Amino acid sequence: MAFNPFLSRPDLALLPFMGHLPTLPGAPGFFPRLPPDLTEMRAGRVDDDGVQDDPQVELDDKELWNSFNSCGTEMVITKSGRRIFPAFRVKVSGLDKKSKYIFLMDLVPADECRYKFNNSRWMVAGKADPEMPKRMYIHPDSPATGEHWMAKGANFHKLKLTNNISDKQGYVSSFPSAR
Repeated sequence: MAFNPFLSRPDLALLPFMGHLPTLPGAPGFFPRLPPDLTEMRAGRVDDDGVQDDPQVELDDKELWNSFNSCGTEMVITKSGRRIFPAFRVKVSGLDKKSKYIFLMDLVPADECRYKFNNSRWMVAGKADPEMPKRMYIHPDSPATGEHWMAKGANFHKLKLTNNISDKQGYVSSFPSAR
């Protein structure tokens, strides 16, 4: 099972790999400020051990994902869980071969709206419900060396989405009627 309840704050765990704090429209303070002892950690900087890495991630099958996006494809989420299609795979480069890395996926809504299907199209139906605590999917190969990730990439084909917030299978809870 890839769900790990002990990684409740991955935003802090991933900050060393990010060049800057991300921002989301309409969500001030969504990402916390860096603690003072982490303010000097940034991607591509040399640590005390002399290892330098510059992580790069590229979506596999990008053309297929773009064609699905242009069609406006949607996915029906069930309580029993459903796998993402097409499978989410990435190529990885720029990692230190001997260092260990954890790959995880976190799904966040694209906006703060709730949608309904009306007159053959999706329309905003108001503000979304408050976000429930959710799980992140930790790749089953994690932790693994940079050499492993760069050779094999990360394939999230086993990830399942569910609309059951009390799921015990380790699936990722999705946001009903959201983008």
